[in-house]
Amino acid sequence: LAQTNVLSRNAVGYIKVPLAATNLYLLSNPFVPLDASGDIVTNMFAALPNSVIVSIWDEGIQGYRNYSKTARGAWDAAALTTRVARADAFFIRMPANTATLFMMGEVPDRFTAPTTTQSRVAGLTMLGFPYPVQTAFTGTPMAISAPPSSIISVWDPSINTYINYSKTARGAWDAGANAAVIQPGQGFVIRSTAAGNSWNTVKPYTWP
Repeated sequence: LAQTNVLSRNAVGYIKVPLAATNLYLLSNPFVPLDASGDIVTNMFAALPNSVIVSIWDEGIQGYRNYSKTARGAWDAAALTTRVARADAFFIRMPANTATLFMMGEVPDRFTAPTTTQSRVAGLTMLGFPYPVQTAFTGTPMAISAPPSSIISVWDPSINTYINYSKTARGAWDAGANAAVIQPGQGFVIRSTAAGNSWNTVKPYTWP
């Protein structure tokens, strides 16, 4: 028999997110897409039920682009070609069904993403932490780089509202922010009228 050798340095990971009926979720996929061209909406959210709506923030127009699955299970045309970038945030609005979302991909490693550069614009930006780990909010380069008077918001689906963390005009985060922890796969909204800026996050684990 012919012998086949398969070699790989990559680890595939996933985040499992239970989705309750009629709830709204703000999420972000920190994994490197298995397809080099990125995660297409219809592939990434194929397991979601009919009548679901996925909303992705467009910084350029400062508005949402919505992608819908009809009651008969067909995605709208734009969803067939739209890609979700790694560590960009998106909303999922659930219909009257429950589901489980698996956000998957290669675990960012020292070859694929030893560091990750992210940026925000004046106005609203929606992102997530670019590595699949739990991390203290105020210790992230994102929080450190956020301009004074910024507000960063996470969505709590259990109470159906935003939880806001504020940075004062002098650059200090409020008490809630100091206790906050970003969970793997969690998305957040950055609000600031200051000019856009970028920051660099170093991979916070040794392996892979």
